[in-house]
Order: sequence, then C-alpha cells, then structure tokens
Amino acid sequence: MISIQRGIPISFTQWSKKIYGFIRFIRPEIIILGIVCVYIGALAGGSKFFSIDLLLGMLAIFFISAGCHPLNDYFDYEIDKVNHPKRPLPSGVFKPLSGLYMGIILLVISLILSLLINIYCFAINCIGIVLILLYELYLKNKGIFGNILVAFSVSLTFLYGGAIVFNYLKPLFFSFVAFFIFFGREIIMDVRDFEGDKKTRITLPSILGKKWTIYLGSAMVVTSLVLLFLPFFNESYNIWYGLITIFLVLFTTYTLSLSLFDLKNVGKTTEMLRVSMIIGLLLFIIASSL
Repeated sequence: MISIQRGIPISFTQWSKKIYGFIRFIRPEIIILGIVCVYIGALAGGSKFFSIDLLLGMLAIFFISAGCHPLNDYFDYEIDKVNHPKRPLPSGVFKPLSGLYMGIILLVISLILSLLINIYCFAINCIGIVLILLYELYLKNKGIFGNILVAFSVSLTFLYGGAIVFNYLKPLFFSFVAFFIFFGREIIMDVRDFEGDKKTRITLPSILGKKWTIYLGSAMVVTSLVLLFLPFFNESYNIWYGLITIFLVLFTTYTLSLSLFDLKNVGKTTEMLRVSMIIGLLLFIIASSL
C-alpha cells in the first residue's frame, strides 16, 4: 500500500489505473496534433524554430486541448456508456464530476499562458473556450451546427500560431484546409456513433440517412484535398510538396472509398482519416518553409 485516502488504502494498481485514466482523459494523440498545428502556424507566419512565445503558445494549446476532453466526457457520460464504455468516466476510473473540475482547471491554465504571449493569442484562446462551452451546452445536439463548430475550433490552432508572430496569411490557408477535413471527419464520425447518439442527439444520419451523410462528409474531405492544389497555381511549392500532395490525395481517396462502398467500414475510415491529417501536417511543414 502506498497511500491512504479517507481511510481507504489505495494500491499501486489503483494508482496506475488513475494515471492511465488521466492520460486517456486528455487524449494525448489529439493534443500532439494541436501542438504541431500551432507550431506550423507560427513557422508559416515567420517565427523562429524556437522562442519563448512559441513555447508558451504550444503549452497553452496543450492545456486547452487537454481541458476540452474531460469536459466532453463529463457532458457525454450517458452517451459514452454505449459508444465508449472503456473511457475513464463510464468505466468508473473517475467520477463524472472529476471531468468537469479537471476541464475547468486546465482551461484556466491555458488562458493564463496565452495572456503571457500577447492580447491576440489571449483573444483567440477566449474564443476557443467559448466555442467549447457553446458546443457542450447548446450545439452538440444540433447536428451539423455542432460539427461546424468543432471543425472551426480546430482550424483556429493555425491562426493561433500566426498570432504569436502577428502574421496570419499563410496560417489562414492552413486553417481553411484543416476546417474542411475536420468537418468531413466529424460528419463521418456521426455515422460511426449513430447507435449511441440517437438516444439523446439529433445528428445528420438521423436526418439524411447514413449513406447520404457519408457522401456529405466525403465531399467536405475532398474539398480540403482540392484546396491543397492552390499553391500550384502561384508556383509556391516544391517537388516534395507535390509528391506528398499526390500521395495524400490517393491515400485519402482510398480511405473514403472504404465507407462509400460498405458502411461497416466507417470506423476504419475515421481512424485512417486521422493518418491523413498527420500526412497533411507534414505537408504543411513543407509549405511553411516555402
């Protein structure tokens, strides 16, 4: 035994479950993507490869990304009992209120860090938190409006990076591309989660049907792929940008086709789209140096 809480011994196994549960709470794989987005946005805006402001910006995004997930789990507690029963709250690793308190603390830390950078980063951080709360309290159950808000929130990370160095032009292009691929993935994820969502939410699959929702989500993703070709028109690209763009288009097209031909593959499609996003970030790193 290594600790006592309220007279109840807590074993090493219980502590390890709490630690592992916390890691799953904050979704580190998504946090890493957010940090990379900010870094790319800053580089595209003309930032040095390292600066104190850039470090503070990456930390701020770490905390805002980490904070929104426990909040989401708190508000989705009943839904996750069906869709994601192994998550920390429905599995019993943490009590539901832990998600609320943890989320609030992490979001406040992100605000403090952003204020140390400049007023523009602080403003974007405030907008991000407002959007998170709007989604959880009002728009989550409003179908496509919730999808739009989530995608827009993610796309702000590139602009946040640009705000660190007061330069928004190239980060804005990245934001547009990111918005459409995240918007498309959010729509497709509604098909994946339809069985659990239909009990408490009105999502696109319940309005359009699963097949047409897949079509719409795929169209949004394809829009992001089309946008990637814009640098070819003003010759602001190099051979690596061209090769990775072609590979990304082929890979993502195959990914979408899995669900378009068989709805049973929708879960695989959403996971593979995450890989597409990672490849897209590599593409943005190359583009930010052009």
